[in-house]
Amino acid sequence: MSSFSRMLLVYDGTSEAQAALHRCSQLSLALSAPVDVVAVVDTEAVNASSGGLLTDVAYTHLKEIARNTLSDAVSHLASIGIAANGYVKYGRIADVVARHAQTFNPDLIVLGHRAQARRWWSGRPAHADLAERLCGTTIVTVTLASA
Repeated sequence: MSSFSRMLLVYDGTSEAQAALHRCSQLSLALSAPVDVVAVVDTEAVNASSGGLLTDVAYTHLKEIARNTLSDAVSHLASIGIAANGYVKYGRIADVVARHAQTFNPDLIVLGHRAQARRWWSGRPAHADLAERLCGTTIVTVTLASA
């Protein structure tokens, strides 16, 4: 029996998240572990990048995109026989994932990462914050091969 009983995938539909979904699928099948998929609407970062002018219409659009993206990931997992639950959550990615992890106790967290220039509103990468906050939880950070 595997020591991993539950997995958490952070999914936003980007190429890196799709690579993380693929890796999570492989791990879930190998470990017979169910997956929670979390799509995060990070309104703080979006609001900062839009100069603080995030409208209700834009916020509603972000929520709808997150729901559709989440549905795609959960449907993909279900189509290959993986038990998956989906959650749309709101806030900073590291905060949301840490709260979810404290509530649902995943043994393994899988997320995509894109190396990019740091911006004043983006802060540290989510996986760096999570590694400090969630001692004892395995974090798999999936990146894309350089072109």
